[in-house]
Amino acid sequence: MARRIASSRFKSLAVAAIVAAALLPGIGAYQIQAQTAATAGSAAISVRASALLAKGLKDLSSERYAVRQRATKIIQTALGMQLQAIVNAGGPEQATRLIKLLDFNINLDRWTMAVIKLPREQRLAMFNWGIKPAVLPLVGAAFARRANVRASSAAGLAKLTGSNSNWILERLLGDQRRVVYLSTMAALWNRKPSAKMVQIVFHRAVGNTTMYSGATTRQVVHFNGQPIYIMHFVNYWQQAQDGQYAAELLEHWHPAHLKSMLVNFTEKMARRSGANDILQNPSMLQGRNFIALFSQYKPLLAAPYLLNLISRPQTNQINFVFNGQSVHWDNRTIPLYLLVLLSGHKPQHYHFFKSALYGGSWLFNTQAQEETTIKAMLKFWKQRGITPVPPIQPGASKPAVGPPGVIHPPGLVIPPIAIPAARMPLRIQSGPVKK
Repeated sequence: MARRIASSRFKSLAVAAIVAAALLPGIGAYQIQAQTAATAGSAAISVRASALLAKGLKDLSSERYAVRQRATKIIQTALGMQLQAIVNAGGPEQATRLIKLLDFNINLDRWTMAVIKLPREQRLAMFNWGIKPAVLPLVGAAFARRANVRASSAAGLAKLTGSNSNWILERLLGDQRRVVYLSTMAALWNRKPSAKMVQIVFHRAVGNTTMYSGATTRQVVHFNGQPIYIMHFVNYWQQAQDGQYAAELLEHWHPAHLKSMLVNFTEKMARRSGANDILQNPSMLQGRNFIALFSQYKPLLAAPYLLNLISRPQTNQINFVFNGQSVHWDNRTIPLYLLVLLSGHKPQHYHFFKSALYGGSWLFNTQAQEETTIKAMLKFWKQRGITPVPPIQPGASKPAVGPPGVIHPPGLVIPPIAIPAARMPLRIQSGPVKK
């Protein structure tokens, strides 16, 4: 009798039969028969589905549109039959195991939809690599809906070398969920990074020239003629705090082309008015990460752009007394400090002092000291043929004439700078500073 149970009815009764077998003597034989019937039915469905799938895939390459359209429906039917075969497969723990398998299948669907957008050769290589038994579970986990599952795949993927694992790890690095990108950064500590990995982690460390860009996205739902605004908030403050870990990872990797990236980033701040938000004051977390990386590499080609930043009008001026000592900074203080580092001089020789504020920042006691140091730096670099690069003019689509932010821009040659052994004398104006 069990073999006559319809497959649709079996779907609803399979789990109940398994439970009943544990409670009623003699029901076990019925369960085995039902499972055998279900297995045989699933196998038959799977065979028919495979035949339909083969036909559909063949017709999908037809030159006739009607044939391709019909092939799409055939493939949809075949996929549905395969799903039916999976659901009809009985056995102990059916519901639990099938849910996990179906969830895994959804993860592979996400992977497939991402891979299918790649160029053909890269796509084929990714599929051939990803379906290997040792790799497939990691691929499925990396594209899971739940963030903690995606995070769990990072350690295993980091042990697999090559461009295929790089491609997935790059996606995990760019994930918006903290548990995912932090786990991936930790897994990649001792792995040689790809160029894109460096780019993603660099952006994580210093942002995109501004602190809160893109902090929220908004969607509108019109309900009965009334607009409802839905805000999807991303905690960029926490992500900005995580930037210090990204900076530590970059310092550990020490990639050669990071010097060029620092130049490019400085150029963006100089070319666009108001784009140097992260260097406005020493409290900006992303700015402090930028200073740490800049201090490690000291890219001389950034000098024209920093000269631009110190030549701008003064904004957000801060003057107060901290621990009995006067303190001054404004939007030009940090770029000025970086220029002193590039010159080879010690910050103390240009009236900077290291304040305990914000974990140890190089600041001035007075605005007069800063104004004098600005003049000294402009003169120092002008003597070496380096002048401020102009910003993009209003209404212009291209930067004004000046060196591009690349590793070796044409027309920009900075001669070696000798580091002075003694302190450079600087005169401080007495009285109010002339504006």
